[in-house]
Amino acid sequence: MIAGTETMSWRGKYIGWYRITEEILGKLVPPLSDQEIMENVTIDDEFTAPTGQEHLPRNKAKPLPQLKIKLSDTGIELGIIYRNPEQLELLKNIFKETHSADMEKLLKSLQALDPSYETVLYSRQRDEKPMILRKYVSARLDAPLLERLIEETESLRKGGRQIVNNQSVYVPPRSPLLYMTRANTPLDETDYRNALTDIKPLFELLTGVKTQREIISDRLSKPRQRRNMYREFIEALNEARGKDLIGAEKRREINQKWRDNEDQREELMDYLRNLLGQGTSE
Repeated sequence: MIAGTETMSWRGKYIGWYRITEEILGKLVPPLSDQEIMENVTIDDEFTAPTGQEHLPRNKAKPLPQLKIKLSDTGIELGIIYRNPEQLELLKNIFKETHSADMEKLLKSLQALDPSYETVLYSRQRDEKPMILRKYVSARLDAPLLERLIEETESLRKGGRQIVNNQSVYVPPRSPLLYMTRANTPLDETDYRNALTDIKPLFELLTGVKTQREIISDRLSKPRQRRNMYREFIEALNEARGKDLIGAEKRREINQKWRDNEDQREELMDYLRNLLGQGTSE
């Protein structure tokens, strides 16, 4: 049952700030009504944006990271969070070879943040206040450190026997919360807009990490993609030769380069498109 308007009225302070969030982040956050915004504010006075995947079946929903906003009398806390195992499993895919370019972009996006942005790991047990376990300047994060943070987050959730002070002790499972990055700004619209602009490239990259299903689908579609690209290449090559824009020797040379240098194929396509007056590919 949805809480009444009077009960939820204090949550309305998040509405204006979320409207700014929608404006800056666009499709990275779902459009919400005023009522929906208030429904996503917890009793602890924290707003966590839904991912837009909530209506999908569990086996089809993508476990995206979420944006969290916390208002106080003096400022705004803004962060990108991972709170459940499925979200972390998605994040771990960035370490795969298929995402090597994304990993490089991730680290560059983090390094571009000023020192006020922090990467934080919280631990919490039932009826306890969250406790900070790890805190780093986001710009100093590297791949090995990120991997260790994810492993520690998973370990906290599982609990079990651990060695503490050279003794084996049972550690109960906890509820971890990982902020990929977090910043606190004054209660000022310009500062908040700047913070959203800062984290937008990072949030876009993290929400774009592919699931295992998407990785497999891409792998299966590659032979067809290669065939389609080769067909386009041959058509452009023949058209350039037919219009006498290249000679027979040049045609053979370009064709051989295509076969021998896979990493130059897009460059060769751009060359032919320019030659034919079509411009470069997007």
